[in-house]
Amino acid sequence: MEAIESQFTKILEKYINIDKMNHAYLIETNNSDRLKIAKELVAFLFKFKDINEIDNLERNFDLQIVKTNTLTIKKEEILALKENFKTKSIYNSKRVYIIEEAEKLNNSSANTLLKFLEEPENDIIAILVTSNRNLVINTIVSRCQIIRYYSGDISILKTDVIDKTLLFDFALTVEKEKEKTIAYINKFYTKEILERSIFSEFLKSLLYLYDDVLHYKVGVNLEYFNLYSVEIEKIANYNDIDTIKNKMNAINICLDRIKYNTNIKLLLDKLIILMSGVDVDA
Repeated sequence: MEAIESQFTKILEKYINIDKMNHAYLIETNNSDRLKIAKELVAFLFKFKDINEIDNLERNFDLQIVKTNTLTIKKEEILALKENFKTKSIYNSKRVYIIEEAEKLNNSSANTLLKFLEEPENDIIAILVTSNRNLVINTIVSRCQIIRYYSGDISILKTDVIDKTLLFDFALTVEKEKEKTIAYINKFYTKEILERSIFSEFLKSLLYLYDDVLHYKVGVNLEYFNLYSVEIEKIANYNDIDTIKNKMNAINICLDRIKYNTNIKLLLDKLIILMSGVDVDA
């Protein structure tokens, strides 16, 4: 049995009055196991004593999970979700759906979901999870109760784990050369960066870098790289808001793939291709 006792549940107690459930929640987190975080919210809302009780919801189809290994969640996936929720549950008073990476909703799928959220049914709860709520369209965010949960990962930006010169050199090269960056790739194949744990930190730092680029683009103060405002501005000038979001999605895909026994050199090549917008359906 896996007891529900974590830092996240303590945070939930501050956010949620269980006797008055919301119909939609959006969890903003840098935790790599987003699905587990979402399930902890489900367990908390249903007052489960054991997180394994969620298995009964999945078994009875009262919990539906939308996730994808591609850059976008397609409209058809949301339409299928809505179709599944047309019937009432014979097992539970509430039904739940989780969208694991809500930032991957494209305009079409986001608008389809929005129609679902605009007319909420009392027995349906939506849980969206994202690494950055700025990547989710405002009309969806405005209909959700926001729950922010950040672990200590951001502390990497206060250390010398990642060479910031290398980080910005990589980002600016990709911006200027796009997929042709692969021709210059040898200068990024440092001994350190090819270590799986270090490359993972590199990807996280790159994600925070583009988060600051997004902040700059929408006129918000930089959160992570205040000392590199000149470089952030240069990168921002190559992008509009949609391309920044696509690049952050590409980085998230590579962060997910690094969990497996993936060749780091091939993954770095893949990152460049995805950030260049060439392999949009990877």
